Amino acid sequence: MIIFLYSNKAYERQAISCIKSMEPRIPDSMKIVYFTIGFISKFTTKNLISIPVPEKNYPSFHYYKSELSLDVMDMFPEETNFFFTDTDVLFSHRVNFNNLVYDCPYPLGVFGPHEYPFIWENINGEIVHYNEELLMKYLNVPSRTVKYQLSCFYSFSKNSYDFFEEYTSLCKNQYLIKRRKHYYPFQDETPFNVCLWKNNAEHSLGHVMVNTHILNTVKLAEETSVVECKPGTNLDNFGADWEYIHDSSQVILYHGCKETQTTEEILQYLLSK
Repeated sequence: MIIFLYSNKAYERQAISCIKSMEPRIPDSMKIVYFTIGFISKFTTKNLISIPVPEKNYPSFHYYKSELSLDVMDMFPEETNFFFTDTDVLFSHRVNFNNLVYDCPYPLGVFGPHEYPFIWENINGEIVHYNEELLMKYLNVPSRTVKYQLSCFYSFSKNSYDFFEEYTSLCKNQYLIKRRKHYYPFQDETPFNVCLWKNNAEHSLGHVMVNTHILNTVKLAEETSVVECKPGTNLDNFGADWEYIHDSSQVILYHGCKETQTTEEILQYLLSK
């Protein structure tokens, strides 16, 4: 098994925190592949393989992950099971990577706090929404086949190689990229989901994530038994709670850990579990 992540030099601190959180939880045979975009990392630890990658002309840092998913399968042909994680993820004491291995023809992502996310702007007094519907129409995808998934963490196998070729082609499509506010409102995550539905995906990893950077929310999920809990400390302009905990007993990771001090506090807390 391999888990991979990537960062540039500016986000290496996040990547190191993520790696430290997973290191005590991974099987001895599992490799951690760290793609370093435009720099060479001096960080070393058990099972870590650092691979420098040249910078590419993507409109956002998010778009590397599809192509790197293909690259990691090509670089390690003897491996059959893989995971991707964003660098702003910290792993719970509950995570067991052996239980997250699947052999579907598509990756399995995680459910977020909201089923129908959208971005919006005020244009001459009118609120305009952007979601995945325009890309679905463009690709002739009639409907969802599984709930909307986040691409901050996913499990995949060699069997999903064709999926990642198609996903990567969308992330490089200049016509769509130039109109990404309309077609890719959530950057790589929008084509990730539409590609899943185009391939009739039916499975996911489920509600295993909490979107938070707050230590008290992490403690709530790690130490108590709560179901359908909305802590209420991270609300958007519409009053929606982005820290939703579906079932604390199923939580294996925390996403959104970017700020230096709070990330270190959460990391040290999780490593003590």
